Amino acid sequence: MIPMTNYVVDQLHLMLRITDRLWELALDECKNNRHFVDKMRELICDEMNNIGVKFEFWEDHETKAWKSKSLMGPDKLKVIENFNLNIMLPPVRATKVQKLWLGFCELYKMLGQDELTGSLFRNKAQEWIDLFLTHSYVISSANAIVKGLYTPSDITPYMHVLIYHVPEFIDLHLRWGLGAFSCQPVEKKNHQHVSTFFAKTLKDRGEKNFQKSAIMEILKMENRALYFWRVDGTLTLPKYKKISIVNSNKI
Repeated sequence: MIPMTNYVVDQLHLMLRITDRLWELALDECKNNRHFVDKMRELICDEMNNIGVKFEFWEDHETKAWKSKSLMGPDKLKVIENFNLNIMLPPVRATKVQKLWLGFCELYKMLGQDELTGSLFRNKAQEWIDLFLTHSYVISSANAIVKGLYTPSDITPYMHVLIYHVPEFIDLHLRWGLGAFSCQPVEKKNHQHVSTFFAKTLKDRGEKNFQKSAIMEILKMENRALYFWRVDGTLTLPKYKKISIVNSNKI
């Protein structure tokens, strides 16, 4: 086992995986309520468009199940902060889930605070998980059941880490902060390489005598970009000269 003192969670993946889970739970609830019809999918896509997120559904031809586009990192946080859940869920239920979503956003933003302590974060995180695990209860006078939120089986490993281990990491790495260990730059670099591979390389193909490694093409592009960034565009090319070609048959 790796000692706890030599391990730290990545803020980026903490946000990505928990927002994925929160959106999945809300979407599954909408499907289980049999509200997931064409009109509902259209409303969801319209709301995504209203908050500036590209989103779409499509039907899998083999399973006949409806699937949705994967959201990018910043879009996931934008959905959790701004999506109007009244579109998908009954008003009372939507209010409860929205409070849970905004509570996670608050926790995530706390991780960027300079003077954050483990004990402060632990208290806030415990309040959030208590809200997540809100129990259903019966109102005997009205003979009605008030539905809670979610159950322990809905908790994911990243949620467990957020509640029980992030406070430890905050205290252990108080000098640097968790942001110093973020994998976001690495993920951004990976995204750039993937985009370059599909848009600006031959993907290891081309004519047989002129085949190039996609990796080499990407590295050469990066080297050229770094070179011209360093010289700051101060290089100038000599002016071209006009030449005349004389037809020797007329001489």
